[in-house]
Amino acid sequence: MRRRVLTGELKHETNSFIPAKTGRHAFEIFHLKLGDEIVPYFEGVETELKGIMTAFREDGIDFLPVIGAEAMPGGLVTRDFFNFARETILEAVRTQGPFDGILLALHGAMVVEDSFDAEGELLSSIRSAAGPDMPVMITLDLHGNVTEEMNRSSTAMIGYDTYPHVDMYLRGYEAGKLMGRTLRGEVRPVMRFRRLPILSPTIPTSMQPYAGLMKRVEEMEKMPGVLSVSVMHGFPWSDIPEAGVSVIAVTDGDEGLADGLVQELADRIWSGRRLFSKNLLSPREAVEKAIASPVRPVLLADTSDNPGGGAPADGTQLLAELIRQKAAETSFALIVDPESVEKALQAGVGANVKLRLGGKQAPERNHGAPLEVEGRVVTITDGKYTIRGPMCTGLRIEMGRTAVVDLGGTEVVITELRTQPWDAEVFRRAGIEPALRKILVVKSAAHFRASFEPIAKEIFEVDLPGLVSNNFSNFRFENVLRPVFPLDRME
Repeated sequence: MRRRVLTGELKHETNSFIPAKTGRHAFEIFHLKLGDEIVPYFEGVETELKGIMTAFREDGIDFLPVIGAEAMPGGLVTRDFFNFARETILEAVRTQGPFDGILLALHGAMVVEDSFDAEGELLSSIRSAAGPDMPVMITLDLHGNVTEEMNRSSTAMIGYDTYPHVDMYLRGYEAGKLMGRTLRGEVRPVMRFRRLPILSPTIPTSMQPYAGLMKRVEEMEKMPGVLSVSVMHGFPWSDIPEAGVSVIAVTDGDEGLADGLVQELADRIWSGRRLFSKNLLSPREAVEKAIASPVRPVLLADTSDNPGGGAPADGTQLLAELIRQKAAETSFALIVDPESVEKALQAGVGANVKLRLGGKQAPERNHGAPLEVEGRVVTITDGKYTIRGPMCTGLRIEMGRTAVVDLGGTEVVITELRTQPWDAEVFRRAGIEPALRKILVVKSAAHFRASFEPIAKEIFEVDLPGLVSNNFSNFRFENVLRPVFPLDRME
């Protein structure tokens, strides 16, 4: 008899320091797919749902995708939209069954305006509707904050292994295969998890301490009886009680083995907690180094104003420093400023335009005042492009109407909509070949490395006070359980 599984996606990385709410419109801008829209859309994108569907087709499992929803990281998700998404899933559980299992692609760091634990609330509701024996599995972004409720209500949680996230398809495929083995009775997943009081900065998995941890995870997953092991970095800008680093182990019926795996990883992480730090350059130092470097291109990463962490992406401090030091052959992605885009469009390509650029969205963060600048409009586009690099290959990006303005050596990509410029196509769509520039600037924490490391000869991360700053002393945490490293002395 063919098995049948309910599947879908609901993802948001919530930065609770962002004042604006994230409602349905924000999901519609990125993607909100329902019913018959889901399969054709996700078949063209290398993310979890494509991996899940591929695994199910290989194993002869019928599946019903009920929602595919994701918004750009930002402020608290509205209760109205969360209820809509949750009820879409629950209604399918109640009325479109029977189902043998449920497998969802979640993020793990969604926070609703009146709930710290969106995924836990969702999974608890699903568990109540589906019953205690239904296999309920989820994939998670490794920046998820895993909670006790998520652990209680799910059969297995599988986090990404890589940051930048170039393994989304693979983790979806892995989860789909695990569901198939479970439904056939080949394995009986049991899971353990451990949360540690550590707020982790944005450190790629190719760098320490995560590189060493992931090597050990790979070794663990080759052990008999081990089904999956995940190291979750957490998302510290979700100021919730259970924010922080965590570890997950799923084994084939062996609770003792799962306990041992999470204990070993937790001990390693805690003993090396001081490695969870970053060396960042001031804007002045970063620009000086980039200009003086004998290689090209040099890439400067503004990790603090990263829209991929919810920031508005209109901070101007680094741009002001590039102008002050008269940087040449520089391309800057991006400044979100609909007002300046409109002025550039009215002026037209080739015309000079005066702009009050950026600095309008979060003045309380002191991430740079609007810059009074004058420049030449170089290009105007619709801001649409397709990801060509290794992360989310095939994903369609919409920046809204987009203008490139040359400020006398620094070309700035100015957009109407927020999007993280992690892929080199952000420049190419604007008529800029990034490999030919002296200096590139991106507002991204680490995802940019997947596409830009083959291009950039040097990379410098810049210390700025934006809404995704890795300097946690810039924030007033009110909800995270204390003590927590590095905010508190923990010997």
